Amino acid sequence: MRVLTDPDHIVPLLLVVLAIAAAVVLWRLRARMVKRAALRRAAGYQLMDCLKAYTVWIDWHRDEPLLHQDPETLSIPASLKQAVELKDEHFPELAKLMLQLLQTHRELMKYLWEENILRMTHSTQRPHYADPRYHQLRDTQDAALDSLFVRCRQLIGDSNGEWRRTRSDFSFSSGMEGPSRPSTPN
Repeated sequence: MRVLTDPDHIVPLLLVVLAIAAAVVLWRLRARMVKRAALRRAAGYQLMDCLKAYTVWIDWHRDEPLLHQDPETLSIPASLKQAVELKDEHFPELAKLMLQLLQTHRELMKYLWEENILRMTHSTQRPHYADPRYHQLRDTQDAALDSLFVRCRQLIGDSNGEWRRTRSDFSFSSGMEGPSRPSTPN
């Protein structure tokens, strides 16, 4: 027991105990940061999935009559609402880009309602794909979506692959079963 009372042995023993305590604290902080980063990354992929679902929703509603739809569900579709909630909770940095998307959504929905009213009153109506106004609205919306995807991927540290534009990319639309996560080689 003389080792514990000898000053020459107490200092090294205290240093070892302090080093172990510091290592445990640093390990816990690192584990917490890794967990937080993993949660944010998962939220980022979920946000991108919601935005993909939203683009599919827009493509589907392009040629569907809106008058048989509930106006409340058309104001903000569920996928866009969920994307906004994920942005609010995990990615406040995306607020400006999300606002741009919401503004383009409002303009596009206004256009689609106007077109539906014109279809009801005129039997010969130009299809959306031939309407320059529709293409301008979708180009603006695509730019907002592309910016959101790129920035979200930057925020979660996903730099693999290159993002493709969303409009009229039916191979993109049909791939909604799977998540946005890149495939990892075995």
